[in-house]
Amino acid sequence: MSATRKILVLLAVAMIAAACGVWLLTAPSREREYVEAAQEALIEDLMQDIYEAGYTPTETEYVAELPEPEMEETDSVYYYADDCDDFEYEVITYEPEPIYICEPDPLPDNAFSNAIVGIGILTIESIDLRLPIAEGVEYATLRIAPGRVPQTAQVGNIGNAVIAGHRNYTFGSMFNRLGEIEVGDIVQYQARNGEMMEFEVFEIAVIEPHDQIAFIQPVNEAIITLYTCTPTRVASHRLIIRAQRVS
Repeated sequence: MSATRKILVLLAVAMIAAACGVWLLTAPSREREYVEAAQEALIEDLMQDIYEAGYTPTETEYVAELPEPEMEETDSVYYYADDCDDFEYEVITYEPEPIYICEPDPLPDNAFSNAIVGIGILTIESIDLRLPIAEGVEYATLRIAPGRVPQTAQVGNIGNAVIAGHRNYTFGSMFNRLGEIEVGDIVQYQARNGEMMEFEVFEIAVIEPHDQIAFIQPVNEAIITLYTCTPTRVASHRLIIRAQRVS
C-alpha cells in the first residue's frame, strides 16, 4: 500500500472514530430530549381526559394546549392532620418482579408507546417537580415516567400507593431532587378523572434495598410513598418519602 493510500485510510478511520465519539457524547442529551417529549405527550393525554371529565383548572395550573375555560375566583383551602403517629399498619410480604430503578443507563430503542398508561400527574412545588405517573414499573415505563407499583394501593385510596422512579442522569431529572423534600411539604396528585389530592410529607427515610417498610399498608389512612435510589449514581440504598392524604 502506498504512503498516500495509508494516509487516506488513517484519515478515514480517524473521521469515523471522531463521528462515533460525537454520537456517544451526545447520546445522553438525545435521550433526555426524547424522554421530555414523551413526558409532555403523556401529560397532554392526561390533561385531555381531565378536561373532558369536567375539571376546571385554576389560573396557576397547566392546561396543556386546551382552551382556557371560564373560571370563578376561589380560595384554596388546605386540611392538615393534627398528627401522623396513630396509623394502624398491615404488614404485607412484597415479592414483586424487580424494580429496575437503579440499573445502568443503556440507550435502548425508543420504547414509548400507547402501552404506557398514564394514571395521573404528580406535582411537588417545593422542588419544582411536575411529572406524569404511569401504571407499572416495567423498564420501558420507568424510562419515561415514575410508575405505581401494581401490588400497592391505588393513589388516594386507603392503604399505601408506592410510586417508583429513576434518579439519574440519562433518564432525565425525574426524582433527582427528592432528597430536598422536607417534612411538611405538600405533594399534589391529580388523577386522570380530574380528582385533585394533596398529601403532606410526614416521613423521610433511607432504607436497605430489600427493606419491606416502603410497602407496608395502613388500614385506616391513605398515604403515598415515593421510592427511588440513593445516593445518586451510587444507588446502594433506597430513599423513601411518605406523605399522608390531607385533602
